Amino acid sequence: MGRFTGWNEAAVVKLSGAPLEAVPRKEKQHNTTKDFAGQIAAALSMLGINCEREYRFIKDRRFRFDIALPNHKIAIEFEGGVFTSGRHTRSTGYINDTKKYNLATMHGWKLLRYTTDITKELNWEFKVADEIKRLINHS
Repeated sequence: MGRFTGWNEAAVVKLSGAPLEAVPRKEKQHNTTKDFAGQIAAALSMLGINCEREYRFIKDRRFRFDIALPNHKIAIEFEGGVFTSGRHTRSTGYINDTKKYNLATMHGWKLLRYTTDITKELNWEFKVADEIKRLINHS
C-alpha cells in the first residue's frame, strides 16, 4: 500500500467511486487600504486650505510628509497599520519615522500625527481639518 498523502479529492474519489461536490473557496482578501490622507487633504481643500501630498521637506533626503502646508510649516502624518503590525510599528519603520519627525522638528515644522482609530468617528476628516485650521490661526 502506498504512502497516505491526505484526504484530497482524488483520494476520496478513488475510495468511494463518487466525486465530491465542489466546495466554494473563499476569495482571497486583497489589501484594500483606504486613502485616509487623501480624505484629510480633500477636507482641507473644502475649507480653502491649500496643501501638498507626499511633500519632500528636505531636498537631499527621501523623507516625505503625507500632507504638508509648506507656507505654515505644518506637516500631517497618517499612521496606518498600528493595529496590524504595519510599517509604522515594526522596528525599521518606527526608527525611520523617529528620524524623520526629529529632522522635521529641527527644521521648524509642526507635526500632527493621526491613526486609524479616529476614522471611526463621523466626519472625522473635518475634525482633523478644523484642528489644522486652528493651528494655522494660532501661528
